[in-house]
Amino acid sequence: MSIQPALERLIAVGYGLTYDAIVRGFAPYEALVDEVVELVGRSARPGPPIATRVLDISSGIGTVAARLARRGWTVVGIDAVRHLVDVARRHHRDSGLSLSFHHADLARDAGLVGGGFDVLVSMHTLYWHPDPAALLAACRKVLKPGGHVVFLTYERRARVGPTFSEIRRQGGWREACRALRWLVPTALFDLLRGIQPRYLSREQFDAIMRSAGFEILERRATFLAGISLLTWAQLSDSESGSRA
Repeated sequence: MSIQPALERLIAVGYGLTYDAIVRGFAPYEALVDEVVELVGRSARPGPPIATRVLDISSGIGTVAARLARRGWTVVGIDAVRHLVDVARRHHRDSGLSLSFHHADLARDAGLVGGGFDVLVSMHTLYWHPDPAALLAACRKVLKPGGHVVFLTYERRARVGPTFSEIRRQGGWREACRALRWLVPTALFDLLRGIQPRYLSREQFDAIMRSAGFEILERRATFLAGISLLTWAQLSDSESGSRA
């Protein structure tokens, strides 16, 4: 019998226990989330904030989803790992926010997730998802016409040594040592997981976004010497019109 399911469960438990400790007070991560929140704000519909519906794909323990909900938006977090959904629900049960969490893989369960979302957020999801094209097609299905997506993905593997060296070159030893707080756990989780990561170049990412019906509005390298690619995109007019 394969030990992979048990290993995946162990990884999920470890992730749930350590993620909040890794990111809390970690300035590069806080700055990254600020960038995401700013783009969601630019995507929000006119009127009271609660009228804007945001879907956080692979929401983990709910850190980013809760940050978005504190801005007043209505946020739904989904994750394919049930344990992480349970942790998110416990952490934010008494928050008083317009925030909920559900066990689902959007590529497989788009019908269960429902539709009518104004904005979709995906933090480092595409690079490990087994079928990125199916995930993007599902994003299109659950978005309102003209809706926006904010995608964060890795262009390359976050290798500890080379990334540490690049951060040291740009920001000095202190910044490089601080980055190990993210780099080492991330490398460990990626090593242990049974899924082969898919690192997309900008050209590859552009191609699958266009084929899924999205128009890229802004894109920039960010986070720890630019290891992540942050993309803001909108469902194209032709795609919106075809669903009207």
